Amino acid sequence: MQHTVFIPGHSEKTQSPFGVFPVAPTKILMAPAYKQPGGYQSSATADYAFAVTAPRADGKNVEEAVGSVPLAFNAGYDHPDTRAVGLEPNTAPAECRSPMKQFTTSAVGSWAGGTFIQLDCSEPGPRTSGGAVIITADGRSAVAGVVGGWKTGGDQPGILFASYLDEGAKRLYEQAAGASPSPSTSTAPDPTIEPAKPQPSQSGPAPVGSLAAELEAFWTTERMQQAKPVAEQEAREALLPPEARTKGAALTSPSKEFEGLKEVGTFFYAQNDQYRFCAGTVVPSPGKNIVATAAHCFDGNDQATKLVFVPKHNATTPRPYGVFPIQVGQIYMDPSYKAPNGDKSATDLDFAFLKTDRNTAGKNVEEAVGAIPLALNQGFDHPDTQVIGYPYLPGDDKYKPNQNPLTCTTPIKKFTTGNADGWKGGTFTEVNCKGYVSGTSGGPFLIKMGSGQGLAGVTGGWKTGGHSPDTSYSSYFGDDVKRIYDAAVAGKQPTPKPGSVLPPGETWRDYAKGIASGYFTVDGDNVNDDRMDMFVWWKDGEVSLYRGASAQKGNFDKEIRVQPPNATWRDHAVEITAGNFTGDEGSDVLVRWTDGEVTLYPSVDENGFHGEIQLLAPNDTWKTYAQQMTTGRFSGNGRQDDLVVRWKDGELSQYTDVSERGMGTEVQALAPNDTWTHAAEIASGDYTGNDNWDLIIRWSDGELTNYQDFAGNLGAAKENQLAAPNATWEHAVIVSGGDYSENPWPDDTIVRWSDGEMTLYSDGNGATIGAESKLVSAGL
Repeated sequence: MQHTVFIPGHSEKTQSPFGVFPVAPTKILMAPAYKQPGGYQSSATADYAFAVTAPRADGKNVEEAVGSVPLAFNAGYDHPDTRAVGLEPNTAPAECRSPMKQFTTSAVGSWAGGTFIQLDCSEPGPRTSGGAVIITADGRSAVAGVVGGWKTGGDQPGILFASYLDEGAKRLYEQAAGASPSPSTSTAPDPTIEPAKPQPSQSGPAPVGSLAAELEAFWTTERMQQAKPVAEQEAREALLPPEARTKGAALTSPSKEFEGLKEVGTFFYAQNDQYRFCAGTVVPSPGKNIVATAAHCFDGNDQATKLVFVPKHNATTPRPYGVFPIQVGQIYMDPSYKAPNGDKSATDLDFAFLKTDRNTAGKNVEEAVGAIPLALNQGFDHPDTQVIGYPYLPGDDKYKPNQNPLTCTTPIKKFTTGNADGWKGGTFTEVNCKGYVSGTSGGPFLIKMGSGQGLAGVTGGWKTGGHSPDTSYSSYFGDDVKRIYDAAVAGKQPTPKPGSVLPPGETWRDYAKGIASGYFTVDGDNVNDDRMDMFVWWKDGEVSLYRGASAQKGNFDKEIRVQPPNATWRDHAVEITAGNFTGDEGSDVLVRWTDGEVTLYPSVDENGFHGEIQLLAPNDTWKTYAQQMTTGRFSGNGRQDDLVVRWKDGELSQYTDVSERGMGTEVQALAPNDTWTHAAEIASGDYTGNDNWDLIIRWSDGELTNYQDFAGNLGAAKENQLAAPNATWEHAVIVSGGDYSENPWPDDTIVRWSDGEMTLYSDGNGATIGAESKLVSAGL
């Protein structure tokens, strides 16, 4: 290997923006076993290396020129917002965002098995070997792996692998650091160290050369005047009617200028070659350093540098309290909002908190200006709400930065909408103030609370605040706001919103083929303390588990891949059901195939399938006539091992005590008839609390029926109508009964609707399907 160099910032437009840093062949350190012939296969878990660069032509080392990203050794696999970044010569970088997974495999051919990092991309992602796998640890980006490892990064489109950075990687790094030309000068903190608890600020001015002094010098009045709204709000302004963009149009509105509140101000930052601004409000915190704003001001599209908060920015005194810098990694929002298209798919989560540094006087922002408390779960009955914003109108010198803000007093309204134009619907807070055009993002909705005011919203949410100069929106300030605020106080990036472990509605609508409920991730032997999990079979043959959890955790708290996409399940699986066919504490899965074969997968769990047992060989009867099947406890052995099958001619059969030994005993539950040819979905559960389970039938006209205490003879079961014929239930595509709530009985029902919405009905009985709660909104 000769003439090796490292070129930071390489792209299709700028080949070597920071120069080139030579690497001598002897300065590339890797595990000795990996160097051996075939080491890339036999030692795939050690597919990492460290290269010690020489200075560039002007004598600067690479970290002095471009900075660095800390390493995250032994950081585990629970990182929901992980990025893989790759680069090929003369091209722009490619990026994939995906939850990190732990992938464990045995040996395959010449490849030794092991445990690796896995990322699933929706499309072929960054394939360049050595591309960084970046996690967020304690609010900072850190490298947890590099593309490589299993099959040098993978051989399937959309699936990436990386070797886990373990103790071996750490020792190799320390060896490389000892061989560096000079000690590292990076001050990046170790991402595995717990953040320090907030301490009272120290009085006295900041030292010369501090970040606050540097940014105060940078943000001159002239630069503030050049700033524009965030990109999303520029798009909003383009949609305004012509009369709203006419010079001085906002002057005739009931909104009026004022000097501003000291607790409310403006963020300024540089993005590429443009200066941007957004509004924010100081809120109380233990560290006296947190400002609330809209998430779309700083989402994944906004790479902010030189970021500061300027309280009470106004025309007379643009920075009356100085500037308060925000360090990298100190922006806190829900991970769902940072994901691609998050501003449209997570409209209910458009809020964020930023943690500021002290100003040049040595004061934290709350010490300098005070704070306005959060007003959470306060409803919509607030007739005298103050709305503050910094509107921007191109061509109007009066409405751009270095201005007085607008204030307006208006009632709050409750605004509920369905999905529209690619935006996820929901319930939002609405205000009506004229002249609140582009630039008002992040501005506060202040309600009366006690003897003062409380922050009940920020301009954003539905269409990032709305596409009208007279109407603005906010995501509702409820428990999710508290979750993000608590994460900011702790200095840790927020965990995903409970329930967001489930894919969005469009994924369920377009790809979910079948759902089976079972105890696949049981905790020990006490199944009564567990909830059932969802076993989901997807259109491409992939199979996933969603681990059951409490309602506080969103009902499901972890996604586990059982098997990757494959042609067998994609092209030949017809239907799935789950039960306790083998007698252990966990659940098994039974599959019906296109050729009539029926197979049993015993003891499915987090580690995947554990063998396959053929219960029926391919046959014309099951191939041609079997329509639906479900599994329940319909006989006397106390196990969920009785299979009910609805045939094409309306006949209903029960196979009692199905096991790994065979299909059990077949009995006719109902003779062929026309009525049951209209049974569209069948499911089962213990809804009425007796020894035997019940059948749940969704008919083609939308009627929903419970057959109580079914025991192999439909005529002996009591029929309960849960819902009369209706158009809504005609759209129930998949119905699966199970145990998903606090009580230990399988009296809950999961429904996947034709538009992709996922609904849980809890604690059903002989009169009702149960209490309804939405798990996933309809697809966009």
